[in-house]
Amino acid sequence: MQIAQNKLSSRVSGADFGKVALWLGFSILVMALALFFGLLAVTANPILVGLGGGLVVGVFLLMKPDFLIWLILLLGLAAGTFISLAGPQFAKLTWAVSILGFILLFLSMFNLLLVGKSRAQPPFIWIGVVFLTVALASTIAQWYSVGEVVAGVKRLFQTYGLMFAFATLALSARQVGRYQKLLLVIALLQLPFALYEFFVLVGERGGLASGSDSTDVVAGTFGANLRGGSPNSVMAVYLLIAMGFLFARWKEKLLSTPRLVLLVLPMVVVFFLGEVKILFILIPLAYFVLMKRDIPRRPVFFLMMTLFALGFILLLGHLYATFIINRPIDDIIQDTLAYNATADRGYGQYVLNRFTVLSFWWQQQGWNDPIALFFGHGLGSAFSAPSVIPGHIAMKWPLYGIDLTTASSLLWDTGIAGLALFVLMLGSAWRTCSVLQRESKDARVIADATAIQAAITLFGVFVIYNNTLVNHPSMELIVACVLGYLAYLYRRHRLGVTAAVS
Repeated sequence: MQIAQNKLSSRVSGADFGKVALWLGFSILVMALALFFGLLAVTANPILVGLGGGLVVGVFLLMKPDFLIWLILLLGLAAGTFISLAGPQFAKLTWAVSILGFILLFLSMFNLLLVGKSRAQPPFIWIGVVFLTVALASTIAQWYSVGEVVAGVKRLFQTYGLMFAFATLALSARQVGRYQKLLLVIALLQLPFALYEFFVLVGERGGLASGSDSTDVVAGTFGANLRGGSPNSVMAVYLLIAMGFLFARWKEKLLSTPRLVLLVLPMVVVFFLGEVKILFILIPLAYFVLMKRDIPRRPVFFLMMTLFALGFILLLGHLYATFIINRPIDDIIQDTLAYNATADRGYGQYVLNRFTVLSFWWQQQGWNDPIALFFGHGLGSAFSAPSVIPGHIAMKWPLYGIDLTTASSLLWDTGIAGLALFVLMLGSAWRTCSVLQRESKDARVIADATAIQAAITLFGVFVIYNNTLVNHPSMELIVACVLGYLAYLYRRHRLGVTAAVS
């Protein structure tokens, strides 16, 4: 009898202790949140207060993840110009996208690792998880400062939640179809925004007489910056990807020719309004990936389309050289090669260029610090934008631009391991597209997998072209959408569900 009473007493005391611990933890959380939001209110900064409010709203949006995805896409891809033209004090509004993205990341990782949604996931999703884990572990182990770490994690992983959400959430084909229609509308919106930027903002920067320095401002909805440095290449790659999806579906006879022309023509016009020299590399690469399956099957069709694509590129180059850059093509090519690959010339205001930024990284490595070689110095350490506080490694070489490209940024921040995992993730995604092309009997899946493969090729170019893959929210959203949709297609294919949407 005494033993039973002792057991009962032990259970009661254990239950009481659990309740006390629960209430204590809840009370601490409430007090911490009250202190946090109180500090935000005291700052009287509308942006910080708005971010705090967005955090609260975002938690409630966890119950409606499909609406959360809508918000991320709209804010990240359609609001850049509004934020840029509103003034530098509103630049932090992009943190709203980051906060919503991290909320979606927590939900997606919970589904992936704890709820059993890991079944039938493509390998590149798991490589992405490993990359995230390695980068965070390396950053924590080499902790420098709260500001640098938070900013570095935000810049690199702010959209991974969207990729994992498409891979794990129970999204219907109808919901995904609505997202695709939204993305198509955003692509078509580039024309009116580009027209406004060309006829109004280019004049404010000196007009066409100033050459490419003025037309740099033509960046659609992705952030027209009157002070220079607009992400027009992000707009260009977004339009190319959208055109790639439409072209791939047209090849599979899922889209009529009149409708293809009606949808693609506004996007093509945008290319003639600004100056994006990287298009002369991106267009041929995307074209050959989209057409590679047709070379042995339809050689005449391939030849005709090649002549058409070649004519378009020559026309685009002529207009660029004659009306926008105002220089002979030979001079343009020589100058472009000089500031991209010449050892004694930097890119823009930087000491380094796209070639020397990698050789410079290698020169600074040594076996005396193998951790930095293989795992980097931590996220945010190489960030060198002049408008914000740079990372502690970037401060060693001011104005060198050590984070000029995605490859160099990852090497400094995450080392050889981080860059290898990032490239491996893209390579694995490419292979996943090949699996779908080979195994699927659905023409829509085959078309979309081909378009995604072309998009991944463009991402590969951007690894050595600039750092937008790891530093620009809109470009990161584009990557997350493409890879997330691929994971969605692959998972539904493996589970035997109709994958693509009309």
